[in-house]
Amino acid sequence: MGDIKNKVLVLLLWYLLVPCIMHAQLDFGNTPLPSRLGGQENWQLQEELSDDFNYTFQSTSNDMNFGNNTDESKKWKNFYHNNWTGPGPTIWQKQNVSVSDGYLNIWASRNPGEMKTFFHNGQRFTKKATRAGCVTSLKKVKYPVFVETRIRVMNSVMASNTWLLSPTVHGQKDDQEIDIIECYGGAGADNRNVFFANKIHLSHHAFRKGLSSVLDYQPSDRNSWWTKNGVNQWGGKWVRVGVYWQSATRVEYYIDGELARIVDDKAIETRIDNHRIYTYPDPDYTFGSGANGQIITHDPSSNSNEVGYQRMLTARNLEEAKSKSQRSVIDPLNYMKTEGKWTKELEIIINIEDQSWLAAMDITPTDEELSNFQDNNLLVDWIRVYKPVNLNGD
Repeated sequence: MGDIKNKVLVLLLWYLLVPCIMHAQLDFGNTPLPSRLGGQENWQLQEELSDDFNYTFQSTSNDMNFGNNTDESKKWKNFYHNNWTGPGPTIWQKQNVSVSDGYLNIWASRNPGEMKTFFHNGQRFTKKATRAGCVTSLKKVKYPVFVETRIRVMNSVMASNTWLLSPTVHGQKDDQEIDIIECYGGAGADNRNVFFANKIHLSHHAFRKGLSSVLDYQPSDRNSWWTKNGVNQWGGKWVRVGVYWQSATRVEYYIDGELARIVDDKAIETRIDNHRIYTYPDPDYTFGSGANGQIITHDPSSNSNEVGYQRMLTARNLEEAKSKSQRSVIDPLNYMKTEGKWTKELEIIINIEDQSWLAAMDITPTDEELSNFQDNNLLVDWIRVYKPVNLNGD
């Protein structure tokens, strides 16, 4: 009997300790959570969605799930979440994904003579196709949740991305998106992308998808293109970016642990260097007969520095901006049909893209630029997902 009791005790201790052991195995470099979010004890790590990429996954052209060396810990698939091959000249390829040396690798390549035709603003383009990697999480997240990743931005005119997107299930469209990081970090050999290279786009999308058309709203205010004093380009730099998706109408963006931007229902707060700006849409310039019913930007005749940006008004604080605002900044055109709210579970997607709007301006990688593998390989050190813990102990 004594031996049996001892074995039972050992088994009980093992089952109690397994979660702690698994937690310890995930290596985020002892990086603390942003101080604004409080201590680690206020959050519970979602291990099934978090990954430190301390294992090996070989590149393959086959559909493959990966996430560790056991079936129970698979976390990703090596493609997009449906059969779409990507925007603009992009053709997502399963074989452009691997895990080695503690990093997720997602890279771009090009096959001689391979072309792709795409449309942008009603105009038809045919460009050299750019093969690119993409991974999608096998499980989904929903608010309240904090998702953070540490990546080395590509030194490329292509987009280095981590984002959240609603899946296509039961006939529903993938119409709700929250971007964690979208960054075109390289200026290009001829500086053709120098304007965007020092910016991180902190944004989201609300889509209305029909059989033959897609309407797409995203915030287009100047402050959504976030810059940091002293950073001339993000390409080649390591950066830690996270979002706290707090509610159906609020998202907080964090860069290297510091609050950078809040999108809250009808207004926005952005930290620019050491000061904060509180803005809301100008009702006199925001809506009208723009292309595809899109947001009308600032009158170019009044201030040439604001051409292409949505005109915003300022307030003394976020609450005042919300009280003065007449429109949602989540989905002002009600494309999602949810009255300006995020309502769905979202998948995590990490990928690179040769995007249509830049390719239409010939801001697409050249063959010579793509020959530099390191510049066109997105490195992901880790990604971690936390849910808040009720302070009363629930």
